[in-house]
Amino acid sequence: MDKALQRQSFLFSFLISCVFILAPFYSQQSPGGEGLSIPYNNWVWIFAIVVMCSAVFQIILNQKIHLPKYWLAIAALPISFILSGFFNDSEKPTQWLFTIGYIIGGFLFFIALFQFQLKRRALENILYGLCAAAIAHSLITLCQVSGWYFTSYIPRTANDAPISLFQQVNVHASFLITAFLVALYLASSPSAIKRHRLYWLLLIITIITTTSVLITIGSRTALVAFIVSTPLIIISRFKNFSQNPKLSLALIFALVIGLLVGSYESKGFAKYETKIDTQRSHARTYIYDLSWQVFKQAPYFGHGLGSFEKVFQEAKIDYEHSNKMGGQRYSHPHNEFLYWMIEGGASAIIGILISLIATCLALVKLGYKRCCCYFALLFPISFHTQVELPFYLSSALWFLWLTLLFMVHSHHTKVQITKLSIAISKLITISSLLISTTLASFFLHSTVAIQGLTNYLRMPQQGFINLNVANNNLYYQNLSDNFLLSTLLYKDIALGTKKATPAFIEWAEEHTSNHPITSTINNLALAYYYLGDKDKALHTMRRAAKMYPATKAITDRLIDIEENKAIQDFTQKIQTHVDHSQAPATALSNGK
Repeated sequence: MDKALQRQSFLFSFLISCVFILAPFYSQQSPGGEGLSIPYNNWVWIFAIVVMCSAVFQIILNQKIHLPKYWLAIAALPISFILSGFFNDSEKPTQWLFTIGYIIGGFLFFIALFQFQLKRRALENILYGLCAAAIAHSLITLCQVSGWYFTSYIPRTANDAPISLFQQVNVHASFLITAFLVALYLASSPSAIKRHRLYWLLLIITIITTTSVLITIGSRTALVAFIVSTPLIIISRFKNFSQNPKLSLALIFALVIGLLVGSYESKGFAKYETKIDTQRSHARTYIYDLSWQVFKQAPYFGHGLGSFEKVFQEAKIDYEHSNKMGGQRYSHPHNEFLYWMIEGGASAIIGILISLIATCLALVKLGYKRCCCYFALLFPISFHTQVELPFYLSSALWFLWLTLLFMVHSHHTKVQITKLSIAISKLITISSLLISTTLASFFLHSTVAIQGLTNYLRMPQQGFINLNVANNNLYYQNLSDNFLLSTLLYKDIALGTKKATPAFIEWAEEHTSNHPITSTINNLALAYYYLGDKDKALHTMRRAAKMYPATKAITDRLIDIEENKAIQDFTQKIQTHVDHSQAPATALSNGK
């Protein structure tokens, strides 16, 4: 390979690495949540857009497009989602847009990876980068567990939870167990024996750090992935391991050290996580049961994209086991198949099954050794999607999973000659640049919006100026409206005025019909009661009590309204004197 091609390969490898290796290290305070409310997800998408735009340039430059053999079958997944979306009227057009964008963006990223024609060594270098990232995340986690916050870059977490920068324990665990398996895969690759010993050292440290942190976390999802995937890699690559006994013995020794360090560091934390997982597993039984019942209400084309939260929470009202699901609001049934069964119906599931069958065929045609290895690498994140919602909590896991899926399909590809005219080529190039720039600007704007929302919660005395950016952001506008109108409602109650309360009621009635958030429901009932409409307040809270029977804030507000203590109890929790720009941050944080 000449130097120009080497530089090109390095550039493309670096861009791909930025998506799910470097971007998750971006740290910024945020109000919390999922999706773009997790700051680093914005940077994940920015780098993914750069990768996709670069792929378009490759197609224009080379006048050909590289496609996996089963690309049409893979395309069945986004096509089926789009079709199911068109068969239903969406009451949440913004959420519909972002959901479709997420799916199409993932598919385009998957196709983009084929355009770079990366050699095996380049792909392995990306995976070595993943191992290095896992080491860094593991070290950050060990500092969190030990309470060593010697730099502001290490985020402080509740109870020193081992989450690194991922903001969710099991997302972190899935990332680490995937890196652990990748380390075994790289150690057993034919090129490993020819690599510099520093690469060996990297793999050894990866095994030590990821194992110790995974023991500390005690994630049952990661444990299942370890039990299923590790033997598959060892059995399928046993000959390769035996041909490199020095590295193999070093990895065994590293695994033992990791287990010992993790057992020492956990100090009972893993047991706590296991207890929490047990409680969640008990709740999932009822979540899955109710989800199946909701699916049967619209089995063919589903309830519509973005409809899950509304239809599921409303179904809880008449469900006899609602009190056993915990007090939280569910935006996902903790199972990806059930989620798309409810939102997209059988039409969406057919698309998923077609893509799944195509991938299974691609795996089988690789022979049992490669089949077992690739299956083992894909399993942790794939399994995680069946018990939680990792792709919504971390876009990095979404693109990492797509890259591993690309490795499966990269062995059987075909080339289509494009033969585009100069005019069409220029049009596509300019359009790609404009679209990419627009999307990247939106995600950058979102990071600024997050900062503004966070500043508003931390420093409410600065007034509404911190909400200006979020108020002009398509993704955060509802949250900004919530903060603004909730503040004005609290001000009305504190000062005894009724200027903004009707506006809050008008907004909250529409918002809670699609997003039945407990804090907003509580505030809506409070606003009704404050304006003297006790009947509406009682109706709202009694319905909410059936929807959230295990939520103390709901039952407490209902009791307060029934006993005519709602305003009295509320005013005791807020300042009795507020000016036009001030409201209690604790109340606002609950207004999310």
